[in-house]
Amino acid sequence: MPFPVKDPRQAEDLFIEYLEATQTDPVLLEAWKKLGMVVGFKIEDLGLGFGLDCTSGDKVVVLRTYPEKPPAAAMKLTSDTFHDIFTGRLNVGMAFMKRVVRTEGNIAGILKLSSLMPRNIKVYKNLLAAKGLGEKGGGGR
Repeated sequence: MPFPVKDPRQAEDLFIEYLEATQTDPVLLEAWKKLGMVVGFKIEDLGLGFGLDCTSGDKVVVLRTYPEKPPAAAMKLTSDTFHDIFTGRLNVGMAFMKRVVRTEGNIAGILKLSSLMPRNIKVYKNLLAAKGLGEKGGGGR
């Protein structure tokens, strides 16, 4: 299923809103804080980059641009692949195995968070529903 927004500026806002919304879930927020690294995300088809700075231990900073220094871990994917993963249509493990998500750096830390995908899916679906871009969905615990 295609990503619901193709305008790069609107898409950027949606991605940033999603990253900020994950911090409203206390379990997700704690997991990101414990990660202890900077994570970069590149949405290649839209030419977007952003990140999360999880190095302070007490907060997570959403980076509106791709990190200037190479991040400890990075993921590169298309907007449609992101959408399929975070709506639960594509298993994140399969996405890595099929190489529709390309990685760089210490991806082991990110993979530790894969058990939290149902929570991430719920946050994403709820954000889409709140914006009138999809159905509100479960997936959280």
